[in-house]
Amino acid sequence: MVYGSMEREVRLSTHRWARAAALALLFLAPGIAPAGDQLGTRAFPFLRIGVDARATGMGDAYSAVADGAEAAEWNPAGLAVPNHPTLTSGYLKYLSDMHAGSLSFAQPVGRRFTWGLSVRFFTVGGIPRTSVENPTGEGLGEFSSTDLCFKTAFALRVTSRIALGMTGGIVTGTIDEATAYGFTSDYGLLIRDLIGRMRLAAAVRNVGTMSAAYVAEVDPLPAEIVFGLAYPFLDRELLLAAESAWSVDRGTEWHLGAEWEPVTDFFIRSGYRTEGSDLRDGERASDLAGLTFGVGFGRVREYRIDYAYASMGDLGNAHRFTFAWIFR
Repeated sequence: MVYGSMEREVRLSTHRWARAAALALLFLAPGIAPAGDQLGTRAFPFLRIGVDARATGMGDAYSAVADGAEAAEWNPAGLAVPNHPTLTSGYLKYLSDMHAGSLSFAQPVGRRFTWGLSVRFFTVGGIPRTSVENPTGEGLGEFSSTDLCFKTAFALRVTSRIALGMTGGIVTGTIDEATAYGFTSDYGLLIRDLIGRMRLAAAVRNVGTMSAAYVAEVDPLPAEIVFGLAYPFLDRELLLAAESAWSVDRGTEWHLGAEWEPVTDFFIRSGYRTEGSDLRDGERASDLAGLTFGVGFGRVREYRIDYAYASMGDLGNAHRFTFAWIFR
């Protein structure tokens, strides 16, 4: 009996160390990958611009946190977490005359399976029309650009702690009278309570390519590999999250975020994104580029209303609003 008890202890200890080693490897892998040198070569870059206010308020460190209908855009495995139908809508007032929005729905089926639908748009208006003969565009008017993405999502709760998810969708774009379209997919893994209450996430987002381009050249979509961690502290009143994202064209980016619930049903958020900090003017100490802030309130098991602010340096500021509802 003593020998059997010792053997079990050794096996459990080995298992713990194996999980910790795997966790470190997964999180650090993107950091040792070579930096990207193909900036601006990916089609439909709007797919990287998050609309969800809670996610942005936490610096986009959201792959291990997303557990509602919006998870289809961050980590589809998170769709397996809700036990009730959920609906999330978001709006983004981006730079200049740029706007974006999203609508996502998730429906659990039984105890293990969840399916979902999502649609998002990104539009740019008031673009001056020019030509070789008339480079100033005087008298030529303006045109607009609109991108759309439609997705179906599926998630499976493999065990009480492990979930898998994937999406498939169509992306379309219109610039003036020119059109383009392509196909996209996302794949995700979510492990809950890995070490204590820690969450580990891994996702591959925006996998695909254009099937028809605006011009002759067909480009791949802005695919990225993401690894994230999240852990609640102070009896779940403080949630900290970290994430690394690697892509061929932009190299490794880092996201850090925090969410604090000082009083019941009210949340204060802050985060940092390395890609946003690239817009910072080094001579301006007050520049907030790279930092994000947000607030939210609502019963997390019934509804949530969120707002987020993100500075884009000299380019301007971005404001996001999100409403989420859980049908019980």
